[in-house]
Amino acid sequence: MRKLLTPLIAAILVSCLTAYAVWTGERPRVHYLSDLRASLASDVGAASASGNLLAIRPELYPSDYRDPDLLRMKLVAALDQARALGLLNERTVVALPDHIGTWLLLRDEKHNLYQARTFTEGSRLLTLSHPTLLGRLYLQGQDLEEALLRAKARRMARDYQKLFSRLAGEYRVTLLAGSILLPSPYLKEGKLRSGHGDLYNLALAFSPDGNLLGEPFSQPWPQSTRHESRQELQTVSGQVTITRSWASGYPQSEVTLSDGRTSASETLFLRGRLWPLHKAPSGSVLTPLGAPQASDVPGSHLLNAWLGAR
Repeated sequence: MRKLLTPLIAAILVSCLTAYAVWTGERPRVHYLSDLRASLASDVGAASASGNLLAIRPELYPSDYRDPDLLRMKLVAALDQARALGLLNERTVVALPDHIGTWLLLRDEKHNLYQARTFTEGSRLLTLSHPTLLGRLYLQGQDLEEALLRAKARRMARDYQKLFSRLAGEYRVTLLAGSILLPSPYLKEGKLRSGHGDLYNLALAFSPDGNLLGEPFSQPWPQSTRHESRQELQTVSGQVTITRSWASGYPQSEVTLSDGRTSASETLFLRGRLWPLHKAPSGSVLTPLGAPQASDVPGSHLLNAWLGAR
């Protein structure tokens, strides 16, 4: 009897393990529904040849990060609206909010994960669908979110640079590409790479030809959330200054474009419903519901300011 049971049990175990392996790799395609509306919430000054600062507050949800092409679709909708309104030219500086790239770590996950209200709610599904993460969790003492980020960091870096470089080149604008959390990020032969060390909040900018503009700006995470930081960057339209802060309980950046005579400023943050970040300040959020909004209209908001406006 024992001789009969042993191969039977072994066969059942093999079948279960095979079914589990197949399940972990399954990512069935589902219909994508997202609000692609974008509206002009603020327009300061009159059009001029000096250039303009266009800040985009995109309305984003976890499902927008299922594939970089879906995130691109939402940003393209906003940029197309801006172009239709005559707000884009080669002297336009387009600015995006901090951490717009961080949730690229949600690429190619199970469909049910994107319906979760919190990262904690989806943690069991993530653990089951990524059994290799268990080694990071238990052997290296990482929590699930950090383990997932480190496991996907190489592809996240590639997706982030490809997405925003392409947008800058296609729309012929200077693009301040928000930021992304990566372990020990660095550039090698013009390509963004990730390492194996501490986490950093990294921001890249791209010129109208799609190439990198200036030096990468990086800050240690989460130490950088405890104080205000300042980044300066020279563009074809003048100097850009970005002041970052978590003082309001969410990542907020004040972007100023100055040509030496006049300046234009806009405040940036993410809209929608994205989960709080790994090791972010206690009680903070990523998409603040109570932040002062420029408009009550749903969808992404465009805030434009022309140089020359006083």
